[in-house]
Amino acid sequence: MTPLRARLPAWAPYAVAGAWLLAGWLWLVRGAAHPGVAYRPWAFDHHAYTDLLAMGGDRYFGGGRPVPWLEDRIEYPPLLVLAIWGASFAPGGPAGYFTAGYLALAAAVLLSLRLLRRIPGADPWWWAGTPAIAWYAGLNWDAIPIALLLAAVLALARGRAAGGGALAALGVSAKLFPAALLPGAAGALLGAGRRRALGAAAVAFAAVAVLVNLPVAALSPPGWAFFWRHHAARAAENSAWEALRHLPGLAPLAASPAFLGAATALLVAAAAAVAARGAFRARPESAGRALRLAAALVLVAWVAVNKVWSPQYFLWVFAAAALAAVPFRLFWPLSALAIADYHLAFEVRSSRATWRFGDPVYTAEELVRTAMLLGLAWWLARELWREGGQAERAP
Repeated sequence: MTPLRARLPAWAPYAVAGAWLLAGWLWLVRGAAHPGVAYRPWAFDHHAYTDLLAMGGDRYFGGGRPVPWLEDRIEYPPLLVLAIWGASFAPGGPAGYFTAGYLALAAAVLLSLRLLRRIPGADPWWWAGTPAIAWYAGLNWDAIPIALLLAAVLALARGRAAGGGALAALGVSAKLFPAALLPGAAGALLGAGRRRALGAAAVAFAAVAVLVNLPVAALSPPGWAFFWRHHAARAAENSAWEALRHLPGLAPLAASPAFLGAATALLVAAAAAVAARGAFRARPESAGRALRLAAALVLVAWVAVNKVWSPQYFLWVFAAAALAAVPFRLFWPLSALAIADYHLAFEVRSSRATWRFGDPVYTAEELVRTAMLLGLAWWLARELWREGGQAERAP
């Protein structure tokens, strides 16, 4: 039987996503009335926090506009830094700044939906239908690199390896997560015998990455390197690794950036190896699905085991599920978990918390969240392996 969502008109997913986006803007823009130092306490108390207003208040709402890297070090790659700074030219004070940034993010959300509708085998309703858009589209700038990742997948699906490499480099220059596409893409191109295409993709990726990052690194080496130093020094934050604090003898590991960085890298590398191998051995008729599964596998595994978790990472999970066309029966449990994660995270930080022991409750939710995401990663890995058949290919 054809599911109901597949029988809806072509404009329906855009209407639903647009409604979620409008609801998110109406909920978050209220914080513009509390700029500066007062914003974070107000936002946590009202469960209406957004990095756009928090970071904008730290930098721009007092009348200045510090130049990124030279006068202002921001813990993001270059393309997101330009998005943060660019919104400061919008008129209208805090509300104008937030609205300008939110419109850019809303455009990225709708562009992502259009890209998913064009990627063969993807399920765009995983993206358009989730209420996580209302909660997270305006929390941070993740919608921009998600759109770039999906554009890279579409380019590869259409046989444009160099374009896929260039778009992936733009995505990585906005946030590191789009690098999740690379292992599966390399495996798929090698498995298909397209070594020249793989070379073209690699050259395009390197060229665009250098083109975006080198001018910033040359202009201000400390400013460009701040992103790497900042994240290398972070310990466990809102991730399942925080559970180590409750285990005798292991608590120091939760505060060890070196251990957490190595452990995360090892786990993500394992997922990348499975993705590359699975995409390499996929049957020719399954190559497109194998690429989508491989990218989704690395992406979900990465956000699940990362030492730092931010609630908007659920957007990456839903983008991955849309790419892989995960069974829709998992849609509502993940959507409910995404909303619960948001409110638990900010209730713990609220000055008027409704329970006395919020932190242990949030730690328990971190473990549930990680278990669900690792379960999803397992499903993706299993499906990817079922697409295997390299040994059956004709010479």
